[in-house]
Amino acid sequence: MSNPLLLFALGATFAPSPPPVLSGSAARGSPQASREISCHDMSRENRPWKKNLWDGYEVSLGPKPHAADNPGTQGCTAAIYNRDGRVVFRTTGFSVVFDENHTGQDFDGDGKPEVVFMTDTGGGNHCCWAYNVISLWPKPQKLFDIDSALAVRFERDGQGKMTIWQPFAGPHGLTTEARVPGATKVFRVREGKLADATVEFCSRIFREENEDYRAWVRDLAPENIRKLQAGVGLENFEREDIISSLLSRALQHLSCRQFDAALSDLNTWPEATRAEMKAAFAESVKLDYAEFAARLMPAGRPASMQTSKPPQAITWFLNLGDQETFLAAKLTAAERKQIIDQVEKTSFDVPDLWDAELRVRRVSLGESDVLVIRGTQLLCGGTGNCETWVFRRSQGSWFNLFEQEAPIVSAFGFAQEGTGGIKNFLVRANSSAAKESRIVFKFDGKFYRQSECYDVSVNGSMVERTEKVPCKR
Repeated sequence: MSNPLLLFALGATFAPSPPPVLSGSAARGSPQASREISCHDMSRENRPWKKNLWDGYEVSLGPKPHAADNPGTQGCTAAIYNRDGRVVFRTTGFSVVFDENHTGQDFDGDGKPEVVFMTDTGGGNHCCWAYNVISLWPKPQKLFDIDSALAVRFERDGQGKMTIWQPFAGPHGLTTEARVPGATKVFRVREGKLADATVEFCSRIFREENEDYRAWVRDLAPENIRKLQAGVGLENFEREDIISSLLSRALQHLSCRQFDAALSDLNTWPEATRAEMKAAFAESVKLDYAEFAARLMPAGRPASMQTSKPPQAITWFLNLGDQETFLAAKLTAAERKQIIDQVEKTSFDVPDLWDAELRVRRVSLGESDVLVIRGTQLLCGGTGNCETWVFRRSQGSWFNLFEQEAPIVSAFGFAQEGTGGIKNFLVRANSSAAKESRIVFKFDGKFYRQSECYDVSVNGSMVERTEKVPCKR
């Protein structure tokens, strides 16, 4: 294997020997994972790392090629290679950490160890990280990504099986940012995906040993509720504590599917502003608990609760076939060099052989043809997201339609609508087992630019929810 990230070896093979009990957390903005093998914030100390795992796999991590020439970008990358030197998983971010504390643990109960990375998902703002948990058996696959910004922790239950405890935030705007309400969900890995198992642990959550429960009992004493409803007799900080605890307990009842108890908590809110509070609460939980959110809005759901849908219906294309080569696309040697030179400038990594890495498809868009270029191994991640380019022909030459790095996506397609004779380009990218992002690119006369962006999630009832969000530039 020849790869610029694999220039430095730590030596000893990583032997998976998990301890009998595991607990770990990541504090807000600063993951508590070993940072021995890491690439951080475009630090000058970044250097390539390599470490052997097991069964012939190895992990490499370090700055992307040309990262120093593009400060402020997602300049760090980590990959897992199999014994044949092929990439079976990749993650890229502003910072990436190989989590030695949790690598080697069995998350899905198959008796085999997993590999864990932490990826900076906040663009270097020191706020947001995600755990990436990858299984290598029976074949490499990402089990899940999970946001670690609010102190995720991993614990084993009484039978030694892994559980994932994830806090989540409730409605904003009803308290100061320091006292935003929140609750906890508990997950297990079932059939290779995260499954909500919170109801199994609710008796433990609503028990004296839980610090949050003790705060609810203290803050929501009958006397305090009466003062809250009357609007007198409370200092600002006391009022904040009561409101945060009240909404947090309602959220926890909701995640435990104790719907009547959640509604009972909300109905203790001062009547004058109760409808406003319920609307904010409903908005914050609508993706996971649509029926409960609707229950809070008896007169009908307001416009703000309507989900947005991507406007174009298209046919999605997944991976290109092995037979879709430069030769099959009837491109000359000069055209091939012209394309690869541009791909290399906008790629997040550099393979040994571009011809072996890239697949090519010629697509007719009516007025003209374009080329879709897609990575297959090094330029792909463990969930099927691969870097993908679109080239148009103009004045006898092929031009890349992406000015910066090409998008890393799981599927792509072209809409009927377009600008300047170039149809809109739509992409999908897997974020986790139950979430993906979708982006509409529109031609501005020279390049494709992000125009519309959506977050798509599937709740426990397998209902798809689509929400329009600001595009990340």
